[in-house]
Amino acid sequence: MGRYSFFLVIAMALVWIILTETLDWSALAIGLLMGAFCLYFSDMFLPKVEGGRVKMTKLILYPLYIIGQVYLAGFTMLKFIIKGAEWQMVPVKTSLKAEVLRVMLADSMTFVPGSVSVDINDDTITSLWIFDKGTDLNKLGPDKISELAKGGLEKQLAKADMDAYEEAGK
Repeated sequence: MGRYSFFLVIAMALVWIILTETLDWSALAIGLLMGAFCLYFSDMFLPKVEGGRVKMTKLILYPLYIIGQVYLAGFTMLKFIIKGAEWQMVPVKTSLKAEVLRVMLADSMTFVPGSVSVDINDDTITSLWIFDKGTDLNKLGPDKISELAKGGLEKQLAKADMDAYEEAGK
């Protein structure tokens, strides 16, 4: 188990208390036990991820950010559905160095209405992207399509990419 195991077990116990909506010693004990159990088995069976260093403290507010993006994109998709929408498979380039963050970007793009990530190869995420019927993708170009498909998600995740900071000399 890693260096943050204790904090992960505490966080899982807090999530357990929130989900069960009870605040007593038995709920805390069960939450701690289940958190340790989950952490032990995930460490035992899941593969170790090698792919860059991530500053987790920069991701604390990311869940709130992505919830806001879900609502904003939902209203945009509603407009597309009413006016008419098309879809196409598009390659989305990312500048994130850490593999964990690239996977988080792909998952976030799928979570936010308007795109579904299908494949990740190095710095390219293949995504099914829904767009306005009147949009000409040939005029936009691949860079603009990537920016539109990612929204502000990559910028938020890039704050936690320690390898990118070191390459930039910061």
